[in-house]
Amino acid sequence: MNLSHETETFVPSHVEMLQCPCCCSRNWKSAQRVRRASLSQCANCGLLATTSFLKNHGDIDELYDVTQENHEEYCERYLGSRLAFYRRVVLKLSPFLRNGRLLEIGSGYGYFLEVASLSGWKTEGVEISKYAAAVARSRGCQVHREDILTLPLPAESYDVVAMWDVVEHFLRPGEILRRCVELLRPGGALVLRTPNARALRDRGGLVRAAYRHLAYPANTPQHVFHFTPQDLTTLVATLGLEDISVDSAGLWDECVVSGKYAVVRAGRWTLLRLAVALHWPYEFVLTATKSHLA
Repeated sequence: MNLSHETETFVPSHVEMLQCPCCCSRNWKSAQRVRRASLSQCANCGLLATTSFLKNHGDIDELYDVTQENHEEYCERYLGSRLAFYRRVVLKLSPFLRNGRLLEIGSGYGYFLEVASLSGWKTEGVEISKYAAAVARSRGCQVHREDILTLPLPAESYDVVAMWDVVEHFLRPGEILRRCVELLRPGGALVLRTPNARALRDRGGLVRAAYRHLAYPANTPQHVFHFTPQDLTTLVATLGLEDISVDSAGLWDECVVSGKYAVVRAGRWTLLRLAVALHWPYEFVLTATKSHLA
């Protein structure tokens, strides 16, 4: 396990580095390794990113396609915690209900769409995975399998646009979030959840290092950018959203204890219990509203 913290700046010779979505810099420096992935840090604002994406960015949709086996694993290991979160968060969306339209980007197998529908929302999803979209449609969900940037949806027509554990996968999250703002009605809400990258910055101690590498929810090699609440607040503020709030309360029943082997799950269970008790960073939910003057 390499916990070194290097500081040299990358000087790419022929590949233009990805732009930092928070400050538009392309100046990245080496940061650390987490879960066998090299991380880089924006030399200007401090945002963390996975180095391989910065250098070799391209079409990454194929990384997130899924199969029946993936769905079965999701149901066994993840669905319980996800449903606990969905049921909690959907109650907090009721103040934004006007026309009742809700759009989820990265809607997966459709479980959040179902929970929201049961609470009176008229739901739609956008999902790049052919299999996941088919599963959601088979249970009655309306899901578009198309790029959200080109999908012809009516502007200013949704009360809520939601993304759960999705924004960290985008090569150019600013473009996606700008599209979300276009789709929201004035007074509507953008609501999203992502792992709290403060856990990657809090360096002290072997236990925190073990938590970072073994139990923190980020599947680091597949995440392009790693946002702290401040990072994401900065980004959405540049898009003109207001009333930005962050909920970083860690609830035990919303934590995922994954792992193929029982001993691995037991270790992660212990680390997650400790993290929740000590209020260590895990995930956070950001809510921001579109101005009525927009």
